[in-house]
Amino acid sequence: MRHSVAKSALLLLATAGCAGRSIRNPPSPVPALPEPSVRISDTGPWAFSYKPDTIRLQITRSAAIESATDSGTHREISTNNTHEVLALAIAADTVRYTATVDSFFTASQGLIGSTEPVSLPVQVSGLLDSLNVSIDSTVQSCDPVRSNLETDVRNLLIPFPAQLTVGATWRDSVARVACYGTIPVRATVVRRFSVVGRTSFNGQSTLTVQRADSVTAHGEGRQQQHQLVVDVNGTGTATYYLIPELGRLMHLTTSQDLDFAIRASGRTSRFRESVKEEFSPLR
Repeated sequence: MRHSVAKSALLLLATAGCAGRSIRNPPSPVPALPEPSVRISDTGPWAFSYKPDTIRLQITRSAAIESATDSGTHREISTNNTHEVLALAIAADTVRYTATVDSFFTASQGLIGSTEPVSLPVQVSGLLDSLNVSIDSTVQSCDPVRSNLETDVRNLLIPFPAQLTVGATWRDSVARVACYGTIPVRATVVRRFSVVGRTSFNGQSTLTVQRADSVTAHGEGRQQQHQLVVDVNGTGTATYYLIPELGRLMHLTTSQDLDFAIRASGRTSRFRESVKEEFSPLR
């Protein structure tokens, strides 16, 4: 059981399909946002809109998975480095994007095991409008590269309000069917955004927006000879460093802590996964 959980947990990062803004009832409490970095005196307001561009990104991920059931501590670590290209075309208030993975490398320690070889490049395309991000078509299989790419797009492309002011907040929700092994898992993420204001990042004046997430997921099905019930709860955060004058993302960091409960044959196994990601545009 432990091998299956460790190898499959990272796929649940791909749980983002937009369902519009202003959600009234989040599925679980949204965590508090972290304190902002050093502020700059510019108080806005600001407007951020994407510009036609081709953005090359280096993305690094690290995931640590621990058993919360056994008396001993089992800790397994997976790291991933990805190179992606995000091309944006603008027409009126709609952004058409094409995102491509041309390099994907994962290294693991513990029982997670090596990942299956993937055929590159992998590409997705779709639209960003004032309400959400859509994907032209999705493949109903557990392809970790494509799943990560779809999630990355929805992390990177945000339908910002027309005007951003210090302290302004808004919410949206994202939902889709992800995979735990061969079992479909329906996941919902409620995201709360907050505008920090002008801050300094690596000596550059940026507009900083923070995000706090609550995550729930549930799935049932057979894996090998076992009937499994999977429940997931967790929280996440993200920090966006934007350059409004250029319509450009300078940097994005995300983190996520997920608790898994997997029931099979009358026994419940529990695991915790902690994931950190860094998105760095290459110029």
